[in-house]
Amino acid sequence: MDQTNDFIKETKLAGVFVIERPTFDDPRGFFREFYRKNDLENRLGFEFNPAQANHSHSSKNTLRGIHVAPWHKLVTVANGEVQQIVVDFRKDSPTFGQYESIIMGEKNRNAVFVPAGCGNAFLVTSEQADYIYLATDYWEPGKELYAIYNDPNLNIEWLSKTPLVSEKDLQNKPVKELFPDQFK
Repeated sequence: MDQTNDFIKETKLAGVFVIERPTFDDPRGFFREFYRKNDLENRLGFEFNPAQANHSHSSKNTLRGIHVAPWHKLVTVANGEVQQIVVDFRKDSPTFGQYESIIMGEKNRNAVFVPAGCGNAFLVTSEQADYIYLATDYWEPGKELYAIYNDPNLNIEWLSKTPLVSEKDLQNKPVKELFPDQFK
């Protein structure tokens, strides 16, 4: 039996997967695997070699993103709950400009694979959250693009009408400016 099919679910965006591995609870707490190299690589069809691991701790209503990286990411939430958003910005994709919204956290202990070229963002819906991700390249200034979170061309249904957004992310550009060829 192919366990990959049991735990790795496709989304409407090609190459974006939700990984729903079992969680084993007992009176002491729980145990789960959010990443199994062989299962993920079997589904992806290529090697996933993380170069960097990142941890973001945020308070309620914090919105981070939308960051478009030229590397793959595997994201999960260790504590709290978030609304995970993945936006397809791959130029040749039939779902360009579409997004997936996935609830991640303590009530839904899953992980999400975000392919290179897709936008990544999250909104904290609990009092606080710890967001963990593996990336296949090192972050350096100038490698990412940044799309404004409330772009009407994306029409994302955020779970907060008044998110806390950094000054830097408030300066992010509209999608039409980032990808003008897609709007001719």
